[in-house]
Amino acid sequence: MSSYSFVRNAVTMFLAIAVGVPRSAHAGGDAAAGKAKSLACETCHVAVEPSGDTPHIAGQRASYIAKQLKAFKAGDRKNPIMNAIAGQLNEADIDNLAAYWSSQPSGSDTVVSEAAAAIKKSHMGFPKDFPKGFMLYLTSNDAEKKTVARSYISAAGWKAAQANKPLPDGSAIIVVTSSARLDADKKPVVEKDGSWAIDKIVSYSGMEARAGWGSSVPELLRNANWNYGVFTADKAPRPGVNQAICLACHKPQAAVDYVFTFNELRAKATGK
Repeated sequence: MSSYSFVRNAVTMFLAIAVGVPRSAHAGGDAAAGKAKSLACETCHVAVEPSGDTPHIAGQRASYIAKQLKAFKAGDRKNPIMNAIAGQLNEADIDNLAAYWSSQPSGSDTVVSEAAAAIKKSHMGFPKDFPKGFMLYLTSNDAEKKTVARSYISAAGWKAAQANKPLPDGSAIIVVTSSARLDADKKPVVEKDGSWAIDKIVSYSGMEARAGWGSSVPELLRNANWNYGVFTADKAPRPGVNQAICLACHKPQAAVDYVFTFNELRAKATGK
């Protein structure tokens, strides 16, 4: 065989391997085990918006994926969502996820699976007759945005908070965000009780727990049975909201029923 033929055959074999075989797994990683945990990743990293900043991870180098997950877990790289997710992973989980995603062909992540789509979409609807049946427990001002947020909880949740018990299925929290009424100097008008006067409602957001709502959510994202909703000023669901982001954001609050304002709620309910 001539030296030219040898080189040509060697190049042909290399290309066949590179094109026809998925990238090798990250050292020590188990792609099958990684796939079992990949659903949480899929809710944000598959069918990525071209104009967004969420990266594609299918076909990415395993060593790179593992390095970034470890940085998020350690807090060396800051992102509230990824810090919450990566913080739950052990070394084996990281290697397994890196092995799985690196084995997926680049460009294969254009369609979200039914399972991931179901997680992204909330079961929560806007409560009928709100604020009837709800208790206002917190009013807070945002000086930067010049808005007022009023937090309400349903009767079931309020009763549990009064009894110093965990919030049960059937609980719902609604946060009403309104623009502050401004005076001639463009400063918020202050009411007699010290709160800001309200101009008009800007949006609603909420969380609600119902039996079974958490059953199809992977452990990395599951908030017991809580689902989350974001609504317009007209109380219609805001389009394009990915519930997985809400789930990941609230995940670190597991010790307080996944509620950021839990301590204020408990204090108001118990009078302490």
